[in-house]
Amino acid sequence: MKIEMRYRWFWLRALLLLAVLLMTVVSCSSDDGEEVVPKLNIYVYAPDRAAVTRGEVVPTEEEALIHNLQIWVFRSSDPSKLVASLTLTDESQLQGLNSNKSASYSIGLSDRSFADHPEPVDVYVLANVGYNEYLGNVYSSNDLEEAVFNGGHFFSFTQGPAYQAVSTVPADKGVPMSGVARGKSVIDRNNVLHINDANLKLVRTVSKIRFVLSSMEGLDQLFVDRITLNKDMLYQKERFFLDGDHPSYWVEGAPFKEEVLLVKGDRVNPVVQIKDPTAYAYSSSMTDVYYEDLVNQGIAAGELTEKGPIYLPESDKRLSGTIWFRLGSNVDKLMSASFSMYTGNFRRNQTWIVYAYYMGSSKLEINTVKVVDWEDVDPLPDHIVPNF
Repeated sequence: MKIEMRYRWFWLRALLLLAVLLMTVVSCSSDDGEEVVPKLNIYVYAPDRAAVTRGEVVPTEEEALIHNLQIWVFRSSDPSKLVASLTLTDESQLQGLNSNKSASYSIGLSDRSFADHPEPVDVYVLANVGYNEYLGNVYSSNDLEEAVFNGGHFFSFTQGPAYQAVSTVPADKGVPMSGVARGKSVIDRNNVLHINDANLKLVRTVSKIRFVLSSMEGLDQLFVDRITLNKDMLYQKERFFLDGDHPSYWVEGAPFKEEVLLVKGDRVNPVVQIKDPTAYAYSSSMTDVYYEDLVNQGIAAGELTEKGPIYLPESDKRLSGTIWFRLGSNVDKLMSASFSMYTGNFRRNQTWIVYAYYMGSSKLEINTVKVVDWEDVDPLPDHIVPNF
């Protein structure tokens, strides 16, 4: 009887031990039997969510949409160590960014040891760049920066008689954006890793120029033949990720040696004629935002002709170019007027307005105005940062 009880106790203990082992295995596995991968949470927000007290230029729908998103996380102490990466291309995955202008993402760690010993990280984000042959081989932050650089301009110029700038946002690609946060600590909240104080802010990597024109009633009709940017203004390649925590132009390599065609000519449709073109001229008493609103009102009222907007990569040059035009009384004679930006460089995420108007004497009057940054984003207030 004692022997029988010992056997029963032996098998009972064995069954209990087996049950514990099975529970351990289940707790370390997902429903489909795969091992649960440690995850890192990252918060990203789009570049067109502005505080209500600011008056930046509102982007068009095409300028604001995000079509794809790529995130890379590297160890700050060793940038050759990729901690995690994520690529999103499905519209449903990007709904948070496009609808709410912010979203959090939980990324599986490719470096499992990081979960046990988290340390500061460098986080890189690209939007509307898409996959290419260079981005397919990224294993370090240096690989990533070189891959983007070697990919050239993702908002490409088209080759023709001259380099022609982009004047329409591709419906399926959008405007390229980037964001970077370096040396950010990682914290553990209830066994879930979060990047501390690193809301990834996407910034458009291009700027835009709007050319608007008018002519005085009763004078010759004004026709725009073309608008060009001088040579040596733009670079053939650029760095997408800003160097340091403060926005700065970040260009490298050889400049374009040819002039860039910004606007094609139109000999059929003349520039609109109005009673007083000076009504839309910029004055020092106007704020930049007020002037942008004034121009928009003029376009909507049919009192200004717009050519553009034109999207260009940033440059450390003071951009300059030429408006080539003809007058109705002597349409075979080609004339020109020069324009130039009044500040030292052409940084990303800016809007410029060039207003040219004809008041007679066979010459154009030209204003160039830099509008405040193309609807940028303030850091999110504490009350809307998600509490993971």
